[in-house]
Amino acid sequence: MQQPSPNGLHIVADDPPAPHPIDIICDMLRESEGLPRLMETFYLAQEPGLLEIMRALISLPEDERFRLLQYLSRCRDQHIYVREMPGGALVIDTVERSGIDESD
Repeated sequence: MQQPSPNGLHIVADDPPAPHPIDIICDMLRESEGLPRLMETFYLAQEPGLLEIMRALISLPEDERFRLLQYLSRCRDQHIYVREMPGGALVIDTVERSGIDESD
């Protein structure tokens, strides 16, 4: 929004020039620790609903995110699924991975 000056003229702030797309990509590559990681991030972002899940997880308080990360780290070799309780709460649960199909 333009601010009026004492003499009635409007002062327009000089906006810094927008970064070039190549500069943005170079920054992303540098921050992502390499091209494979950047490509993985790009492909994961294409998964339906994943960005919404990520936004919700990012909005968790830091200690809650830490607890979730610790839980998921412990469950790395297990199937993870979510079930809804009668009151509407969601429960993250795990099943040991085995050769038995437990889908029924």
